[in-house]
Amino acid sequence: MLRRLPAAVLLLAALAVLTVPGDSSPGPAAPVPARAGRGGPPVPAGALERARQVARAWPGSESDRIWHTGYYARLNGQSWLPRDFTGNDGAFAAFLGDRIDLEADFPPFSGPGTVSFPDGTSQALPLTDPRAAYEQLVRYRDSPCTREPCDTVLTVTAVRPATRPQSTSRGTATVPVWEFVFAGLDEPYAVAAVESQEPPGPRTVEDKDLPEGVTDLWYAGRGTDEQELWALLYPGNCAGPLPGAVYGTADVLVLIGRTDGRPTDCEPNGAGREARFRLTGPPGNRVVLNLAGHPVLFPAD
Repeated sequence: MLRRLPAAVLLLAALAVLTVPGDSSPGPAAPVPARAGRGGPPVPAGALERARQVARAWPGSESDRIWHTGYYARLNGQSWLPRDFTGNDGAFAAFLGDRIDLEADFPPFSGPGTVSFPDGTSQALPLTDPRAAYEQLVRYRDSPCTREPCDTVLTVTAVRPATRPQSTSRGTATVPVWEFVFAGLDEPYAVAAVESQEPPGPRTVEDKDLPEGVTDLWYAGRGTDEQELWALLYPGNCAGPLPGAVYGTADVLVLIGRTDGRPTDCEPNGAGREARFRLTGPPGNRVVLNLAGHPVLFPAD
């Protein structure tokens, strides 16, 4: 049985395959037949049809509204680890094993927290309960120890409100966080104290719901020039990546992750496969989506 790799393996893809340029209309442009590399297979019709549906559904949607006017975080429930963990194996082992004792009171959390955006505007959102954040930290503390030293314990000496910079659809915002101060560490652990307003729903489409050789992607980044994007693919069968396909309209770009479809045994150090996506022009203000209709590229990326 194939197993997933736990970390990213960066495999450079060659040329991009399908780019459908956006037009001046709000609807999707007509697709252009293309192949994956020289002599490669065409993009499956089912994948193109799903990309069309995603492109049609975005303009005027609740997700579109929040993306442009609300708080749409790149990582909902984001947390920040103390940099001390890199040089303190005992503390990090205790953190990974949820061996964390609480010797502090929780601050009040009634009322809103303020998210401040780089354009000078702000938004008030309900604060989360810091108790819930602590419960997440210790949810597996009764599980068997799998990382030595197993007798180490972290102690929370203070829980306090603070702020951190966070990547959002409207740039790098300043968001409220709960900080957990650990005895013996110079930096606290922090977790976002407000919830992203993005609508609920799956962030990716499972491989079983896509044509063979097509896989969805979690996030994307900017490539070596303005007409290239890259993304990490996590195919369930660990197949090798092919250059990605792009379906474009005036409003969005929909990325179609592709593989050679040949199952392989996953390597021990990562399941991620890097794929490149070649565009006909810069993305501009268009939102970059995956096949689940979820944004995968943020302005600060």
